[in-house]
Amino acid sequence: MISRFIHNQNLSSSRGLAIDEALCELVSKKSAPPSLHLYNYLPCAIVGRYQNVSACLRLDRCEARGIEVNRRITGGGTVFMTPDQMAFGLVLPNDFPGLPGTIQGAFEFLSCAFANALKQIGLDAGFMGKNDLTVNGKKIAGLAISQDMENVTFFHTSLLLDFDMEAMLDILNLPTERMLDRGVSCFDNRMTTIRKEAGKDITLDQVEKAVHNALKHTLELSLPCEGLSPDEETRVRELMQEKYDNDDWIYGMRTPKRRMCYAEKKTEGGLIQIHLALSGGAIECVLITGDYFSRTRDIAKLESLLKWTPAKRPSIEKKLKHTGAENFIHKVDLPVILDLIDQAIG
Repeated sequence: MISRFIHNQNLSSSRGLAIDEALCELVSKKSAPPSLHLYNYLPCAIVGRYQNVSACLRLDRCEARGIEVNRRITGGGTVFMTPDQMAFGLVLPNDFPGLPGTIQGAFEFLSCAFANALKQIGLDAGFMGKNDLTVNGKKIAGLAISQDMENVTFFHTSLLLDFDMEAMLDILNLPTERMLDRGVSCFDNRMTTIRKEAGKDITLDQVEKAVHNALKHTLELSLPCEGLSPDEETRVRELMQEKYDNDDWIYGMRTPKRRMCYAEKKTEGGLIQIHLALSGGAIECVLITGDYFSRTRDIAKLESLLKWTPAKRPSIEKKLKHTGAENFIHKVDLPVILDLIDQAIG
């Protein structure tokens, strides 16, 4: 199938994210074919679409270390990117042959291509849990997805060649030294890197070539290397100015107001955080943050449905039943959402 491949090196977080979004717009409008973007970032921390930046990161430590902070359009958790990691953006039309329509199916679809890439460098990888690509039972990549734009599925991830664990634990918003120690242990037990598993010095260029080759053959794409056109470069600069260099996008999204009631739970679909304010026995407003995956319009619909609903479980359940709420958040069913709202209401 006709497609395109764009390769970049050492991008700022704003430019890398802007290129990915511009490619999504182009494919959505059918003015570009399926597109693969492989690149690496300058040091940066990128939060998921639905996360609260100040709750996830120690912003003072990011600034002291010269680590950029940004927000991506895909869900999931915070990622710490360095030049020694391969960043990956793949934009496919929703009618791409074999592409499932569900988030879970799309993750499994993409994981097969990544597994084939890692096999070329001697690693046996598989898909596990919510969104993890694993080798020997340990996470080597977290897959992310967005299906917000019309007619487009956007995959976003990174592959760990190596990792600066000390820097990551320093910038994450871990509250105590005990949590910091737990973070080191958790990393050792749950995560791994390509170089660690391969037992040799695999280069970024080798990984990029393996991914390019695997996608070319697994998805039957041509993937010739191309640059951005002048018009596309203009759109990238617009997105950088409007969004990815704009504090309102980076810091203002998904930020709860003061004096909101709160509850959280680590679910199969990720961390769900419910913030709500009550007025006269009803839910005046609600905000749902976390590292989950959803369509932005589904979260907006869920928050809208809950607004001014009487703050009693039977009323809330009646309001949400038959609305599709059990499918709004990937791998999070309605009883879990109701339990969290109950806890927040107290």
